[in-house]
Amino acid sequence: MEREAYSARIDRAIALIDRKIDQDLSLDRLADEAGISPFHFHRVFSALTGESVHALTTRIRMERALALTRRGKPLQWKAIAIEVGYRSTDVFSRAFKRHFGCSPSEFDIEQWWSKRPDREAAMSVSRYFLRPAPALPADFRVETENRPEAQLLVSRAIGGYVDASKLIRAYGLIRAAASSLGVSMPGRLAGASQDDPELTPLSRCRYDFTLEVPAGTRTPDGLTTARRAAGRWATTRVRGDLNAVDRAWNLLFKSWLPSSKLDLRAAPAEEIYHRTPEEIGWEQFDLTLAIPLEN
Repeated sequence: MEREAYSARIDRAIALIDRKIDQDLSLDRLADEAGISPFHFHRVFSALTGESVHALTTRIRMERALALTRRGKPLQWKAIAIEVGYRSTDVFSRAFKRHFGCSPSEFDIEQWWSKRPDREAAMSVSRYFLRPAPALPADFRVETENRPEAQLLVSRAIGGYVDASKLIRAYGLIRAAASSLGVSMPGRLAGASQDDPELTPLSRCRYDFTLEVPAGTRTPDGLTTARRAAGRWATTRVRGDLNAVDRAWNLLFKSWLPSSKLDLRAAPAEEIYHRTPEEIGWEQFDLTLAIPLEN
């Protein structure tokens, strides 16, 4: 079997971990999801992700725990521990300290960033990190809308923030699928980071290109299928270069969201493409930025 086929299978297993992060999934269950023999699954998983199943699951749990502290309504650490799969606060606290080097209550993002191994690379990628919330301009327009449930084709790049060729390759796969299926991409193509680059090493960050397709569409080789649940979203349109996109994300997350008093839903934010790279290249963008809200 080709590497690409294995990658898609491992992506299915990781998607299951994401969906069931509050549960302890057996190796057999994950191997079955991936369609790989349990005897070989762990070795294939580690070879393609650079992490063991346990390491990746723990990392996602820790990052999800911190994300829950930022979603709006404050949660107690006990509730957070349960939501990310720990039945004991003590066990959660020990795992957190092994991962971040401090207890949950002591965690400080700026202090953690000062010791982050890929700090310089991360700062060069985005102006978002560790920047104070900018003043909210009067002309910064945000709308809320309900989006229906949708079937998605998914093409994933891991480490695309540090190696743009991985993003281009993932995009090429989704573009080829759209062409073969006769699906127009503008408005249906989106990009979604499955990890928070503020906390996840850039080499581990997963970025998905997704394409809305009719229900029942077959999954082309090298891609996986996902479902976007129906829900409420906050959206803003941005046109320009990476700095313009970065500024819009800053305004949306750091300025508009706190002032709105709305809470985030547990789903990835999206960049919806109105014009594709074939039209305007990879240095200019015409996007709708969308963040998921509690209904």
